[in-house]
Amino acid sequence: MASDEPEPGQKSALEARKNITALRRAVPDIVIEIRWCPAHEGVEGNEKADEWAKLAAEEPDARGVEGLEWFTYWDRPEERSMPLPRSLANIKREITEKKWAEARKWAGLRISKRKYKMPESQRPESIVAGSTKRLASRFYQLKTGHCRTGQYLHWTKARSTAQCWWCRCPTQRRDHLLKGCPRWKGQQKTLWKEVWKETGRGEVVEGS
Repeated sequence: MASDEPEPGQKSALEARKNITALRRAVPDIVIEIRWCPAHEGVEGNEKADEWAKLAAEEPDARGVEGLEWFTYWDRPEERSMPLPRSLANIKREITEKKWAEARKWAGLRISKRKYKMPESQRPESIVAGSTKRLASRFYQLKTGHCRTGQYLHWTKARSTAQCWWCRCPTQRRDHLLKGCPRWKGQQKTLWKEVWKETGRGEVVEGS
């Protein structure tokens, strides 16, 4: 009740202050004192409960809690026949660790000791691998034939025909767009000029 700041006991503190104000207005001569009492101070068994909780957290028994008879021997630990209690978090952690150990063992029995070597055909392009994800995805769409051409859209049933929507070519393939479509003639010349400059290969091919 030291302040009105939000905290677990704020509701009770505000209600107490409200009642005190009402009493002082109703009975001006009344004397009301607010005193602080230490939590659990003087409560029998409080210190022992804290001691048991700390011991359970620091010395979890591997077998878990099997009974409550261990309370009888608390003052004589050498005679204690039952295990110490454990927290739920400690039990969950042990279960998780056992599952991971079993999973690693299972995987180890099924993996060859010989290191896996990726085939050359599956190795990513070094230049593309260093580019942005958006650009890399466009590159591999073109390379695998999954780009949004008329041929691909017709194959996925997104279009009724595979015809090029820029010209009258019956099948709009990637080669048609990069080399033969008259709609992109200027861009094709620029593209293949740069390809020739960088690689020494490639030329504009008329037709599809």
